[in-house]
Parts: sequence; structure tokens; C-alpha cells
Amino acid sequence: MTIQEFFKKFPDEASCKAHFKAERDKQGVVCKRCQGEQHYWLSTRDQYQCKQCKYRTTLRSGTLLHGTQLPYYYWYFAILMLTSTKKSFSALEV
Repeated sequence: MTIQEFFKKFPDEASCKAHFKAERDKQGVVCKRCQGEQHYWLSTRDQYQCKQCKYRTTLRSGTLLHGTQLPYYYWYFAILMLTSTKKSFSALEV
């Protein structure tokens, strides 16, 4: 993906977050408390809630982005930069 294609596909934070949620939904969410696999989305809180025990899981929980406060847009752009070249970037360059 070129940088121009990236900016067309992900023009803002909401588009990155929607894409991240769609990919997370494909893989499925497993409850940390009861291991349940049935969840529903609480759009007012941006969290999944287990249908069995009502435990809530954030969108980032259990992923590479767990524990970070950086916007999804920054993460997506950093991943693009790291994967688009043959040479790697240092943390300072990113």
C-alpha cells in the first residue's frame, strides 16, 4: 500500500478504529473471566460485553495496542511505515 492509498483508505481516526474493530470481530473476542465467546458491542462505551457474565472488554484489550493511549491512526501509520520498506526504521525515526 502506498502512502496515498493509505490516506484514502484511512483518512481519520474513526476509519482506523472501524477497521480495527472489523478485524477484531473476524478473529472473535474471548472473555477473560468465563472464556465465553458470545459478546455484543456497547457503542456508547466502545467495549464488548460478554453475554454470559457481563464482563466488559475494551477494543484494544488482548491485542498489540493493549495498554497504549496513542490514537489508532498513529499506530496504523507506524505499521505502514515499518512494513512498506525493505529496511527497518529505528524507534527514533518512526
